[in-house]
Amino acid sequence: MDALEIMFGKRSIADKIAESKEGYKEEITEDAKDKHVADSLIKRSDKKEKVPDKTGLENTSVKKTTINKTDIEKATVKKATVDKKTINRTTINRTDRENDKADKGKDLVMASGVSTMQIKSVEKIKDKLSKRYIAFDTETTGFSAYNDRIIELGAVLFEDGKAVKSFGSLVNAGKRVPASATRVNNITNDMLADSPKEDVVYPEFVEFLGDAITGDTIICAHNASFDMRFLSATFERLGIDANIKFVDTLALCKKYVTGTCDHKQPTMAQHFNISQQDAHRAQSDALVCGGIMAELLKLM
Repeated sequence: MDALEIMFGKRSIADKIAESKEGYKEEITEDAKDKHVADSLIKRSDKKEKVPDKTGLENTSVKKTTINKTDIEKATVKKATVDKKTINRTTINRTDRENDKADKGKDLVMASGVSTMQIKSVEKIKDKLSKRYIAFDTETTGFSAYNDRIIELGAVLFEDGKAVKSFGSLVNAGKRVPASATRVNNITNDMLADSPKEDVVYPEFVEFLGDAITGDTIICAHNASFDMRFLSATFERLGIDANIKFVDTLALCKKYVTGTCDHKQPTMAQHFNISQQDAHRAQSDALVCGGIMAELLKLM
C-alpha cells in the first residue's frame, strides 16, 4: 500500500492530487515545503512496520527504510498535536522515571503556557473570596522580572477569613543578590548558598497552590502586578502551565481606606491592627496581606 494511501485513506493518489485545492497539498507541504521532503513520502519497499501511535495513524503500515518517519510526523503534526495557545489548564504528564524524579524533589513536567488576570470588580466575587483565597508575596534580587530572580516565596491559604495553611521558602535561583536588595529584605548570598534550587521549590509551591494555578482559587497580593510579573516569568522559564486570577489589595485599599498617609502594606497593617513579625520577608508579608484582604472584605 502506498504511503499517501496510508495517510489519507484508500482513495487513489490521483484522486487526492485532484483535490489539492481542498487541503491535500496543504497537509503535505505546509511543514515540508521542500519538494525533496514531499517526494520522500512516496518511496516504497517490500517490508512493512507499524507507525507509532503518536503520528495519529493507528492500525496502518508504511514501507520500511525508504520513508523517513520524521517527515511523516512533520506532514501530520498539525493533526497530531494541540496548539499550545489553546492550553489554559494545568496538565501533568509523568513517566515512571519522571515520577521517581518528582519524589526526589526534581523536575515537575507540565505543559507550558502562563496567563494571569487581575479581577478588578472584586465586589462581584466577595462571597467566593470570603470562603477561600491565597495571599502571596515574593522577595527578589531586583525589579526586572526577566533579568532578576525570585529568592523567596511566601503564600498563605485563608479560609473563612482565617489563615489555615502556609508555604515559605528561600530559593537559590543561581543569581547573586546585590547589596541594594539585601538592604531591603535582609537576604544574603550566604543564606541562599544552601537553600533549595528552583527545580525543587517550584514543584512544592505548585502543589501548595492547588486549584489556584488553574484560577479556581483567587490569589491576592499587595501591589500584585509586581509579584505576578515575577511569578509569570519564572513559570514560563521553567515550563509550568498556569492560569492565575488575582486581586490587588493595594488597589482595594486605595478604594476603601481613607485618612491614612499612604496605602503601603505596613501602613495598612497598622490601620487594621494587624501585627507583622518580619517585614519584607515573603511568608510574613503574605500573612499580613491575607489579613488585610480579610478586613477589606468587611468593608465591601
